[in-house]
Amino acid sequence: MKQKLSDRGAPETPRSRAEKECAVGLEKGGRMSTAVLTLNTWSLEYHETMVATERARLNVARTQKLPGVVSVIAQLALWHPFHAATRETEKLVSLLEKMETYPSSILLEEDAAKIPQSLHELFRKMCAVIQQIELVGLHNAFFLKKNVERLAELGQQISEFADRFEDAQKKLRSRIPAEQIQHYQESFAAYGNCGPTPEQAADDDDVKSELLHF
Repeated sequence: MKQKLSDRGAPETPRSRAEKECAVGLEKGGRMSTAVLTLNTWSLEYHETMVATERARLNVARTQKLPGVVSVIAQLALWHPFHAATRETEKLVSLLEKMETYPSSILLEEDAAKIPQSLHELFRKMCAVIQQIELVGLHNAFFLKKNVERLAELGQQISEFADRFEDAQKKLRSRIPAEQIQHYQESFAAYGNCGPTPEQAADDDDVKSELLHF
């Protein structure tokens, strides 16, 4: 089989091919480069959600050490940590929903390989927080019930995302030879260096044409 040549006559490398694809991607709305940029925000959003959830857990633990504390005071002390954990988790869920609208190949990106495991860890921490607030009997308290219930719902969504992303990665890796994965990762790096302008952002219909399939 003849090797594909670039316009200059030299063998086309994965890098040069990725650069060409990058240019085409921008012309079509920058779908892939937008996907990579979204993926790059994953670590930050995940970290902020973990920090907020851990802060809620620590505040509940402090409440457990003060058995004589008045319920209303405890509720007020815990309201902000639980509200923050809920808010950050909602932002993370929104980001994960956006990631599902991009081509499934983004899950081959090096950092993306850690997403399912990270989501499982977050789910376990969220479960621990819910269990702790139930132990102190404040999960149905007036000032906390709404956020506690919402956090439990979001936790279930996080668990489902973890399962779907993990399944999608396994299916991708079963179809793509291991030696080709590096080529995909090089392409992602190239796309990351050619971010789209606001005018090049993909519209909803264009993005939805390449949904992640599980």
